[in-house]
Amino acid sequence: MAESTFKQGEKREEADLPKKRFIDLLDTEEVEIKRLTSEDIEDCVKVMRKCAFDVTEVEVGNIVDYGKSFAATVNRMVVGVGLSWPAFLDLDEKKITSGEPNALYMEDPAVLLAYEGRGIRRILLKEREKEAASSGFRYAIGYLYEDIPKGDNIAHYITEAGSALEKLYLSEDYEFFRTEKGILAFKRLSK
Repeated sequence: MAESTFKQGEKREEADLPKKRFIDLLDTEEVEIKRLTSEDIEDCVKVMRKCAFDVTEVEVGNIVDYGKSFAATVNRMVVGVGLSWPAFLDLDEKKITSGEPNALYMEDPAVLLAYEGRGIRRILLKEREKEAASSGFRYAIGYLYEDIPKGDNIAHYITEAGSALEKLYLSEDYEFFRTEKGILAFKRLSK
């Protein structure tokens, strides 16, 4: 009888305790964003190569020199890379061409597999959008590399069968148009 009283008391104590909720090991508060410098190039190249990007330290270094690229870090380890550089978007001609930069071109973010699904792509996208706006650019742009079938409704296709990155662009109010080099995603930035 004493044993069952003890178990009832134990249950009562557990019920009185506040319920703990499971906290993901990687909350967005733990992810830090840093502007890339020449000291980060080696780490960035390693992350990008692990994500199947065919890059060299010289190529990455040339882009980092623009001062508009970012890394996501966890405990000071680079887990995601978002390279970007100034470009000129000619909306009338629907292409990226030479001219005074009015846009920030954003390369697809590279995120280590262990950190996929944790919102790092969105964090890197938003940070680069802020950089574009603070630099006075009118647009944030990037190419979609997936083969999207011919047709007028690119957004509908992305909703139904797009990649995670394409759906991210769609959820962040990007517009899309077909160019000779593929589908260009662009967002008009407020001034």
